[in-house]
Amino acid sequence: MIAVIAGTPTDTQMGVDLLKKYGRTSRGYFVSKTPMEQSLLQVVYPEKLENLVREVMTEAKTQGAEVLYVYCNSLAAAVDLKKLAQELSLPLITPLMVYEKMGVRYQALGVIAANNQSTHGIERAIQTENPAVHVIGTGMLKLVDAVEERLKPEEILSRYQVEALLGFYQNAGCEAVILGCTHFSYFYDALCKCSPLPVIDPGYEMIRMLP
Repeated sequence: MIAVIAGTPTDTQMGVDLLKKYGRTSRGYFVSKTPMEQSLLQVVYPEKLENLVREVMTEAKTQGAEVLYVYCNSLAAAVDLKKLAQELSLPLITPLMVYEKMGVRYQALGVIAANNQSTHGIERAIQTENPAVHVIGTGMLKLVDAVEERLKPEEILSRYQVEALLGFYQNAGCEAVILGCTHFSYFYDALCKCSPLPVIDPGYEMIRMLP
């Protein structure tokens, strides 16, 4: 059984649904009730967040989890998940593992994330493999809130001028843009239709890492 661990009930369920699409059995575990609560824990109360994640992971193992699948970029950036997974002796898959490979493929990348804690963690993961990669990051919790509210993807992109943001990345020399929040898979298809740059969604890459 795969334990899908994420920030809120929404992205947790998105992770469960993605795995189901590929025929994998999973159970969801969330750490917070809202995006704002999750963001505050990450930025202001990291020790409290680490303890909450440890409790969730321990519960998942008790209930039969064999793999920890962390479907939340900002959570992966805020907590030392490798340490917690080692404590529980369970395999771990996170979005940051995908980003480490991006440094080999690109020299300049744009990142749209939930908050700047997340953009920092993603930049660090990318530059682990190639310190020369230029990363431009934008943290925008409003996009996460819009997904939680289930606004139409096209409405989200229009309201927050996401296409214009990607145009900025293109003019700055970025070769691709990373969706640095698993919530953003919600508007991935709509964004690909209007984006001037290739769009990278880590969720699909993470599927390939499963044992």
